[in-house]
Amino acid sequence: MSDNGYVYILMNPSMQNLVKIGKTVREPEERAKELSSTTGVPTPFVVVYDCYFQSCSEAENFVHTFLENKGFRVSSNREFFEIPMKDAIDSVMKAKEYFGEFQKIDSENLEDFEENFDDDYDPDIDNQEIIEAVTKADSYYHGFGDEIQDYNEALKYYLKAIKLGSIESYNTVANIYMNGEGVKKDEQKALNYFKEGSKKGDNSCYWQMAIIFENMENIENARKSWKKYFNSTEEPNEYIAVFYLKFALVNGDGIEYLDKMKNVKQEVISAFKEGGIMAQIHKDDNFYSVGEDFIEFLEENI
Repeated sequence: MSDNGYVYILMNPSMQNLVKIGKTVREPEERAKELSSTTGVPTPFVVVYDCYFQSCSEAENFVHTFLENKGFRVSSNREFFEIPMKDAIDSVMKAKEYFGEFQKIDSENLEDFEENFDDDYDPDIDNQEIIEAVTKADSYYHGFGDEIQDYNEALKYYLKAIKLGSIESYNTVANIYMNGEGVKKDEQKALNYFKEGSKKGDNSCYWQMAIIFENMENIENARKSWKKYFNSTEEPNEYIAVFYLKFALVNGDGIEYLDKMKNVKQEVISAFKEGGIMAQIHKDDNFYSVGEDFIEFLEENI
């Protein structure tokens, strides 16, 4: 999951000499309204300053540690600080200097770009132009070489690559929206790109569609997506195989497609034996570890 978000500074007239410094992946103003309606304070919180980071959790931890070391923290398990506002803002700016600039995509500009990116479509494009567009997109996306990481520019070039005929770029754009990488997380938009990618022949889109449908609690469509994936794939990797097995366990399905997992049998069994996050079963807001009987089932049937 993406950790792109804000570190914000809030003040409240009813809380003299105290400021709240926290993080949010939403807009800071939304967080301020939420706190104002739930904390019971007579006056609303106001956003004084905010900064957008690639990892708001890391940035928040940096700021909190920095201020705690200076003795400004009221309590080690709370986000309130008794501190002059200038020092609070300076601490967030120090985090900005330490972690570097991170640009949030202007969603309105991006929507305009998405709506119009195929206006000048040329059917006589050769593969070299596709390669150049994807290479440029990858450079911005990962910050390769001397290129400054910029999700806005990366997304524009991936969309250009789609226009030019890059099938795999549907998958990349879908994942950007699914994970909220520099854009507002949007599972429906991700699903739309996965659907288009699958129609163009990228069968790997099906298993990712299955995960989104499961998140949307559309279990029947998730089942159909898993079926389409396994019917079009000979050898899933262990990562995808574990995701499917977890889906089947949680939803009480008969476990199918084990014949497709022979090449990754040991990796799949090891994942469940080790009980790491990949093998955790999440159901009814709780996490479970699979029993020995299920591991024995995999050992006997894959």
